Amino acid sequence: MHLFGGNGKNGRHSAGGNHRAGGEDPRGYYTGDEGDYTPERGYGRPLYDDEPHYDDDYDYDRRYAERMERVERNLYASRQAAEQRRFASDDIISREERRAGKKRGRKFIIALCVFAIICAGAYGAYRVWASAPEQEQGGLNDYTTPAPEDTGPQAEEPESAAANKRDGVWTFYIAGIDVVGNHNDTNMVGMFDTVNGKLNIVNLPRDMLVNVNLNIKKINQPYAADINNGGDGVDALLECISDVLGYNVDMYALIDINAAAEVVDAIGGVYFDIPYDMDWDTPDQDPPLHIHIKAGPQTLDGENFVNAMRFRMSNDGSHSYAGGDIERIQFQQELLMALATQTLQLGNIGKVGDVYNAIMDNMVTNVSIGNVMYLLEQFMKLSGDNITFNTIPNRMDGMINGLNYVMPLIDDWVAMLNEYLNPFDVEITKENLNMISYIDGQWTMTQGYIAGGEGSFAVFG
Repeated sequence: MHLFGGNGKNGRHSAGGNHRAGGEDPRGYYTGDEGDYTPERGYGRPLYDDEPHYDDDYDYDRRYAERMERVERNLYASRQAAEQRRFASDDIISREERRAGKKRGRKFIIALCVFAIICAGAYGAYRVWASAPEQEQGGLNDYTTPAPEDTGPQAEEPESAAANKRDGVWTFYIAGIDVVGNHNDTNMVGMFDTVNGKLNIVNLPRDMLVNVNLNIKKINQPYAADINNGGDGVDALLECISDVLGYNVDMYALIDINAAAEVVDAIGGVYFDIPYDMDWDTPDQDPPLHIHIKAGPQTLDGENFVNAMRFRMSNDGSHSYAGGDIERIQFQQELLMALATQTLQLGNIGKVGDVYNAIMDNMVTNVSIGNVMYLLEQFMKLSGDNITFNTIPNRMDGMINGLNYVMPLIDDWVAMLNEYLNPFDVEITKENLNMISYIDGQWTMTQGYIAGGEGSFAVFG
């Protein structure tokens, strides 16, 4: 059998084969070297014909294919081995790479140190900036001046009775002022004991009876009445609060309720579940008030948040607070808690400047930013179990001359004062208060008189 390129007698690679360039062996195969070209035969390729040697060529091609397959397998194995050697070498870090890694490590450490220095500096600046609020130097109220006649002016401001305030204890009053009528419809008094880690807050209903020389003797009236008479409202309101507590508070903040609207808008709204449709229109109010909020969970914007705070009753009487002003206070507390919780979410950190401006632009207070920072630091030390919320003991069914009042239960209030709101080293008594109450046809007067006299109450109906 004769094969092209084989070792046969006349094969290309046999000793006796024809090796002339462009030559042709006796069987008609072109034996030219690769690169020798003729139009008829191309580059040294055999020109198959119909001669009997065709079978020999087929056998050659089969064995050639097998040989090439073996070559391919060997090449693949070699490439795999080379790849393995290359991947293994990746575990060896060059000196350059090690130097670059050290540089990155040093940069990270430097950045961390700079951050620590900034934090330390900020904390140092905060410690310099933060300052404890001043404590009111007066003691308990001492109503020793003669009681005025029924038709005379309100009693003069009381002197301070001997009493020492405990260190690290501050008292405060917070009012939510509704510019629609200038009424302080939200009233909270509190005591912050930073030594024992306690924060106690008590709500005073807007319709609570107080002993002031006005024809409507509700706690939300002195501020508006003083403004209508050319005053700033603050002194009159704080005097009224002092009568109820038995002492002057250390800190106060009168916040325009519209601040809540600006805060809500600053954080993109407050998610809240409104319990029922709120439809209330008061066209005779100056300015007119129109509240229309659908029931259900929703994101309230600033306007609707404040309107929900203001809502008292539906136009058709279908929805109102069954518990009167007390239930309204509870609803307002839930709204404010939702606002506080959502304001403190991580995503609102970048909006803290807007929140701060909204509050400060709408607040009258004797508290500095340094005081706030100091109290905030102390507040962060509290646990939830050491924060209490209460409402002054009361009867909601009070009525005088056709107008509803919330009647304080004075004896029970004195007990609550001493348990939650007494900053002194002595007990608060009824003699330190200037309060009145009218329950079951009987008057209670801690100072023995009604400011302006019993006949000074406005008549309705």
